[in-house]
Amino acid sequence: MKVNYQKIYENLGYLFYAIAAADQRVHPAEIEKLRALIAREWLPLENSIDSYGTDAAHYINISFEYLLNEGIPANEAYSVFSDYYQQHQAAFSKDLKKKISTTASAIAKAFADRNKNEKEYIDQLHRLMK
Repeated sequence: MKVNYQKIYENLGYLFYAIAAADQRVHPAEIEKLRALIAREWLPLENSIDSYGTDAAHYINISFEYLLNEGIPANEAYSVFSDYYQQHQAAFSKDLKKKISTTASAIAKAFADRNKNEKEYIDQLHRLMK
């Protein structure tokens, strides 16, 4: 099965936005943490690129920034990711799921540790990817 990493990354942007926006505000520390994790963890993961030569992992940040600029509610963003995941579970390896979980937790802890809403999304994510 050929994995469409660009679509996975776009949808991960929705998930990571939902975690960051769980308290109705995305803090600069959460954005910086995401950018650092993309550079350190996601860009080296695999080598897919789009038709313009952009590493597909950048689509995490592209979709995150879009949602931030549009002010999309966290629950809507999470639903988009959840629906995508349920339709494409086979594309998510055990290692990929672990990286997703680690990144989500790091974003939640980036500003004043995890709050109740962020914890709820993290718990939902763990149940979803069981």
